[in-house]
Amino acid sequence: MLRVNGELIDPNLLEEAFARIKSEAEARLQISCCERDPEFMAQAEEEVVDSVLIAQEAENRFPELPDAEIKARFEETLKEYRKHGASWDMLEAQREPLLDECEANLRMEKFLDCVLAGKTDVSENDVEIYYQENQRDFRTVTEVRVLHLMKALEKHEDPVLLLEEMGELRETLIEGADFEQIATAETEKESGETDLGWIAFDRPSNPIESIMFTMRLDEVSPVIAYEHSYHILKIAEIKPAVVRPFEEVKEDIAHRVEFEKRRDALHEFASSLREGATVERVDSGGDEEQDEEAAAPS
Repeated sequence: MLRVNGELIDPNLLEEAFARIKSEAEARLQISCCERDPEFMAQAEEEVVDSVLIAQEAENRFPELPDAEIKARFEETLKEYRKHGASWDMLEAQREPLLDECEANLRMEKFLDCVLAGKTDVSENDVEIYYQENQRDFRTVTEVRVLHLMKALEKHEDPVLLLEEMGELRETLIEGADFEQIATAETEKESGETDLGWIAFDRPSNPIESIMFTMRLDEVSPVIAYEHSYHILKIAEIKPAVVRPFEEVKEDIAHRVEFEKRRDALHEFASSLREGATVERVDSGGDEEQDEEAAAPS
């Protein structure tokens, strides 16, 4: 467990941050990243410690808030819960936790208004620079319309003979035979479908897609062994990826830039708080195991 300036950190916060960081990496790379678990946990610990330091500083700067402001925020919160179907009995049972949550949120808002003042403003120039430096983020996805012929291995006794037959079919197709006509007559796909329609390139680690998205227009693929079947593909149409126009994405970019400025400002502020903080790793009984940082406040 971690302890920050004497405050024990809920292990669930670390687990939630770790799970999110890892899932984002795996979604981005489309592979399992278990070997990087120590790296992800280190990121999670840094993120959680930063958030705790900021929350502690907010408490120090705004220890007391006007009752009227807390009451107003509480009433707004009740209205929102009621709007989404919460009963009065449930809200009354959760009255104290809701009041604490409203006070904490209000305190953090006031604190962030002070800390972030003037640091998250976004200019037109900021947006244009971000667009020029990150155009890959604003590319559309390549799409192809694919024709498909499939033979299921389970329907044939000899996979080698089947592969030879598929090779012969491929030679016929390369020589100019009508793909759709032959595929309709030969495919063993249960639905009989031979035109897969438009497919977006969003699974680069998928072996079929890695082949189809490196093929040229009207090209016939090699015979592909995949999921207990043999496949032959033909690219009928291609919609190449293009960068979306600046005017179309500038509002989205402005939000991104503001978010990044906010994140960087908070990280910088949290780093300054670490200089006077004590961050310890302790066992579940609360006994200190190891000091990670120990800088006594001046």
